[in-house]
Amino acid sequence: MTQTHFDQAANEWDQKKRRVELARAIAENIALLPLHTKMTAMEYGCGTGLVGLALAPRLGSLMAIDTSKGMLDVLAGKIKEQGLTNVTPLCLDLTVDTCTQRFDLIFSAMTLHHIGETGLILEKFYHLLKDYGTLAIADLDSEDGSFHSAGAGEKHYGFSREVLSEILLGLGFSSVTFKTVHTIQKVYEAGGKRDYPVFLLTAQK
Repeated sequence: MTQTHFDQAANEWDQKKRRVELARAIAENIALLPLHTKMTAMEYGCGTGLVGLALAPRLGSLMAIDTSKGMLDVLAGKIKEQGLTNVTPLCLDLTVDTCTQRFDLIFSAMTLHHIGETGLILEKFYHLLKDYGTLAIADLDSEDGSFHSAGAGEKHYGFSREVLSEILLGLGFSSVTFKTVHTIQKVYEAGGKRDYPVFLLTAQK
């Protein structure tokens, strides 16, 4: 259901101001990491490239992975339009598919809560990173399930920072840190509004 939802939403995805603002905040904070133009990077759950394309000029190469062909089609159009040569879109589901390349940096934005097996995907990221590589993941703090509308396919209602930290340390990551990088405010038709904090976690292999 998730893949179909994102395929159908792809062409209008960038038209929502809230999404663009969130992506900008995440990209600006990932850009504070020691990036360089010889760095190999992978973005998992790249969508239309709102985060990845902002970072691509600072990277040597970027493999942009998503399970939604619709999203990747939009991304491919942007890559062509912008004349980018260091970004490669790839349709892949790392929970079942294999990737043989290794990366200096793996980043993901608002994707983890759509993946059922959190430990499995974080373990995949660990093995896909080169020694001393960096992981950067942005997602929601724990919430009550009110963030998404029906059909969005979320598997988790955000995350406890403490639980994620324990998983990452158990896998062998070190220097796990969390930072609140954005707050999404939603106003509801029934009245009232709600703030949803978004964190960026970073960790080292």
